[in-house]
Amino acid sequence: MEFFKKYRNTILKYAFLLFLMFFTVYLVFKNLDINSIDKIKNIIDKKYIAIGVCAILLYIILEGIILKQIVDAQYKVKARFLGMKLATMGFYYNLITPFASGSQPMLIYVLNKYKVPLSEATGIITNKTLLYQTVVTIYCTVFFVLNIGILQTQLPGVISLVILGLSINAFTIIMGLLAILNPGKVKAVANFLIEHLSKLKIFKFLKNKQGQVDKFIEEYSTSVKFFMTNKKLLIKTTLLTIIQLTAYFSVSYWIYKSFDLGQGKFLYIITLQTLLYMAVSPIPTPGNIGANELAFFNIFSTVFPKQFLGYAVLLYGGLVYYLILILSGVLTIISHFQIKEKHHGLKNRAKSEI
Repeated sequence: MEFFKKYRNTILKYAFLLFLMFFTVYLVFKNLDINSIDKIKNIIDKKYIAIGVCAILLYIILEGIILKQIVDAQYKVKARFLGMKLATMGFYYNLITPFASGSQPMLIYVLNKYKVPLSEATGIITNKTLLYQTVVTIYCTVFFVLNIGILQTQLPGVISLVILGLSINAFTIIMGLLAILNPGKVKAVANFLIEHLSKLKIFKFLKNKQGQVDKFIEEYSTSVKFFMTNKKLLIKTTLLTIIQLTAYFSVSYWIYKSFDLGQGKFLYIITLQTLLYMAVSPIPTPGNIGANELAFFNIFSTVFPKQFLGYAVLLYGGLVYYLILILSGVLTIISHFQIKEKHHGLKNRAKSEI
C-alpha cells in the first residue's frame, strides 16, 4: 500500500498509457481481416518500409543535431552526444505525457544537471520549442492553403479540426513571443503573484524572492533574444527543422508505396499528413495515441483501398509511435543511468577534496 501511495501518479500514468495502447490495437485489429495477414505480408514491399524506418531515424538524429547547435550557441557544455540524449529523452516524455507536457521540464532538468544555469536551460528549451512550433505551423499552413480546394471537396469534416490545431499553435507562439519581447510586464505579473501568494502559509517560501525571479526573467529573455537575433543559427536550424518535418511527414508516403498503389501523390500525401498532425495536436492523449490512428482512418480513406487501410494504420502507428517510443525509451534509460553516474562521481570527488 505504501508503495502504491508513493508511486501512485507514475502507476496511473503508465496504466492509462497501456489502456490507450491496447484500445488502439483493438480498434485497428477490428478493421483487419486476420486471415489475410500472410497475403498482405507478401504484397508489402519491405524496401519502402525500410525507407520509412530510415525517415524516422533521420527525424530523431536531426532533432539531436538541432538541439546541440542551439545549446552550443548559448552555453558550452562538455558532454558526449548531449544533443542525442536530449532528443531521445524529449521524444520519450513527449510520447508518455498528455499534451507532451513532460518533455520540456525534463530537458531543463537534464541541462541543469550538466551545470547549465536554470534560466539558460529554460531559454534553450524555449528556443527549440518556439522554433519547432513556428516552423511546423507555417509548414502545415502552407500545405493547407495550397490544397484548400481539394480538401473542401474530399475532407470537409477535418478542416475545422485543422483550423483549431493551427489556431492553438499560433496562439502559443504569440504568447511565447510576447513574454520574450516584453519581460517588464512578465516581471510585473510575477511580482504581483509572489506578493499575494506569499501571504498564504503554503507559499511562504516565496517571500522576498522578487529579486531572484526578476533576474531569472531577465536572463531568460536575454537567452531567447540571443537566439532570435543570431541569424546564421536561426536560418540553419530552421532549414534543418524543415528537412526533419519532411522526413517525418513522408512516412505515410512510404507506407503507401509499400502497397504498390501507383506513382506520384507525394505532395498530396504530405498534405494529408500535415492535416492529420494538426487535427490531433489539441487532443491530450499521450503521444496522441488513439487519436492518430482514428484520424488516419478518416483522412487516408481517400488514398488507401478499404482492404488495405487497416494494415496501413498498423504500419503507421508502428513507425511514428512505437518505433520512436522503444528507441527513445531504451536510450532514455541509458541517459538517466549516465547522468546518475556522473552526478555520483562529482559528489564523491567533492567529498575526497574536503
